[in-house]
Amino acid sequence: MHNYETIILGSRKSLLARKHVEIFELEFKKKIGTSSKINIEKKFFKTSGDKFLNTKISDLGNKGLFTKEIDDALLNSEINLGIHSLKDLPTTLPDGIDVGAILKREDFRDVLITEKNFNLNDLKSNSIIGTSSIRREMQLKKVRPDLIIKSIRGNVDSRIRKLREKRFDGIILAHAGLKRLGIQENYNILDPRIIFPALGQGAIALVINKKNKKINKVINKLNHLKTYLETECERIFLKALDGSCQTPVGGYAVMRKAGNEQKIFFSFIAFSNDGSVHVRDKVVFNVKNFRTECYKLGISVRKKINK
Repeated sequence: MHNYETIILGSRKSLLARKHVEIFELEFKKKIGTSSKINIEKKFFKTSGDKFLNTKISDLGNKGLFTKEIDDALLNSEINLGIHSLKDLPTTLPDGIDVGAILKREDFRDVLITEKNFNLNDLKSNSIIGTSSIRREMQLKKVRPDLIIKSIRGNVDSRIRKLREKRFDGIILAHAGLKRLGIQENYNILDPRIIFPALGQGAIALVINKKNKKINKVINKLNHLKTYLETECERIFLKALDGSCQTPVGGYAVMRKAGNEQKIFFSFIAFSNDGSVHVRDKVVFNVKNFRTECYKLGISVRKKINK
């Protein structure tokens, strides 16, 4: 067993996952300081989600695909910190592990990448658009039913390569990933009121084993409160709406002052599994009781789309 002075972090192997680790290290230096006697070791994992690249995520079932191997390592004390894209984390984590902190969120919006820097309206009829997300597909069909949506998987660089090879006329990706990787492609940011992003998009989660009290105390100091509350709202809604993470749903919460009080403004869209019914809305919560209100909202939306 390692003493608490070594943080052994676990992450996926992709370029973006490694970038998330760098962001964590910078934040760690800033908040905890280099003088601390804590060493950081890194382990990189190939997860189930990285192995089945020819299958749609929604067909693979559980959303823990990108986290399971890292969760297991955390529970077995091979590592004592897991670093994930928050949107990959299931809303219910395995017993014994928990989110210790959420780092400051990057832009949560989606972008459309095309050779000619088109926006959604510029795309020709029957253009082939690549995405692996049912949420994006259903929203695109609503706005542009004349487009052809094809599944695309793999990391950011391989998706961009497929676009350059003219296998697609456009692909949709998260803006946060492109910004973090410093990718300067031709892209148009999609209005989140038209194409709602994934819940939790743009945020990095630091996942801990509840037993490691000393390390967890250090990790808790890295929490960005505003991001934490906004994404908490999104995840509670998702949990109430859908335990299996199968429902096509997008949305974003923004905390800001209204009058003298902090409020959370939450905009969302949720579809039935076949896409025939959808609910979209914008609601405002008080920070004091947003958790219960958010959960109630999720339950009521679930009833509407599952009629």
